[in-house]
Amino acid sequence: MRKNGKRFWAATMSVMMAAALTACSGGNTAGGNTQAAAPSSAAPAADKASEAGETAGEAAAEGGEYIIGCPQPLTGTNAQPGECALNAVKLAEKQFNEQGGINGKKVVVLSYDDQGLPEEAVKLATRMLQVDKCEAIIGSCISSCVLSSGKIYNDAKIPTFGTGTSPTWMQQGWDYVFRACQNNDFALPLVVNKWKELGVKKIATFAGQDDAAVAGVNTITELCKEAGIEITTSESYAEGNTDFSGQVAKIISSNPEVVFISTFGPTQPLIAKQLRQFGFNGLCFTKDLYQVDALQVAGAASNGMAFAYPYLTYSSVDECDDPFIKEFLSAYEAEYGTLPVSDCAYRAYDSMLVLKAAAEAAGSTDGEAIAQAVGTLSNIQTLAGAQDFTTGDGEGLHEFNIFVIDDEKYMTWDKWDGTDGYKAVMEASGLQ
Repeated sequence: MRKNGKRFWAATMSVMMAAALTACSGGNTAGGNTQAAAPSSAAPAADKASEAGETAGEAAAEGGEYIIGCPQPLTGTNAQPGECALNAVKLAEKQFNEQGGINGKKVVVLSYDDQGLPEEAVKLATRMLQVDKCEAIIGSCISSCVLSSGKIYNDAKIPTFGTGTSPTWMQQGWDYVFRACQNNDFALPLVVNKWKELGVKKIATFAGQDDAAVAGVNTITELCKEAGIEITTSESYAEGNTDFSGQVAKIISSNPEVVFISTFGPTQPLIAKQLRQFGFNGLCFTKDLYQVDALQVAGAASNGMAFAYPYLTYSSVDECDDPFIKEFLSAYEAEYGTLPVSDCAYRAYDSMLVLKAAAEAAGSTDGEAIAQAVGTLSNIQTLAGAQDFTTGDGEGLHEFNIFVIDDEKYMTWDKWDGTDGYKAVMEASGLQ
């Protein structure tokens, strides 16, 4: 049985052989209100598949099919992150099949639009299992959708990798539901420890109303209480709102030293710009990655935004200095003509890598065998680094870095500490 509650942080780093990163086009689409977006560029990473790749693909076709359902928000406010996640899953599908599939079976990914709505996620879960006979699930990046549908997958003994970052859905005791991306509850203590180190006494919070946003604020509230840090005001907004002037005015009038922002990616540049426009130039922390598209939209207003996370998104392949991520980004760009603007692509791709590793460790595509094998995996190399599932909590990641934006560029906190940008933000926060 799975362990529940607060987890300890431990992970070891080593390298597992990664999937060869080549790209091609095509794929299956099912369910939801829209079909998967066609790639803007179908240029392959190489002129044609190698002879070995063709042979592996033929072998996979002869071994039957392994059907993976991918429910993501493909319409609505969070369509862009959902599309990035689906693109990454489809990229992994093609790479796996070029190598012979999963245990000799051809991987078939079916995509579904959950619209970011919990009730739609439940409907799709029923369809995926009863009609389309999906054997594994990758998604959704909306935590409330994973929370609403997870029990259906778990009861059916379908290995499921949710791609949202809320702790809530991994606290349900579901033995067939896993995560290969960040659990915010594991990262936020690192954030509060940094505040204690800086001598922070007062913060304000700004949050959405989805499960991940609410859970983030709840965790920060609990940690701040333990640390003796006062929350001067807690402001929220409804999905779809873009004018936060009322909330920002209340935040600034409460005189916080730091603002904690618990929102999904599309809201990040809006709140960043409005905070700066209204005069708050101090330190802000987001509940997870401050996305590269938010940085591009908000520009200088992004300076002083910090977060704890395992990786970054990039505006060009050359910006990335991690060879494994760089290889993924090159393949993604060759496939779709652009880089992923959301880390939901990373989350989904890593989930596919772990699913494949578990199936190979089990020597089977049987759901129960795969679920048991996940708990034996360690040192699985992914975009987020080495993942370790042997802690018994169904989570692969337990260590993170603190990044910050300065001069409209990402850097680690340690490199930022002591710079002119650091001093300016600390002074604006009243922490100098």
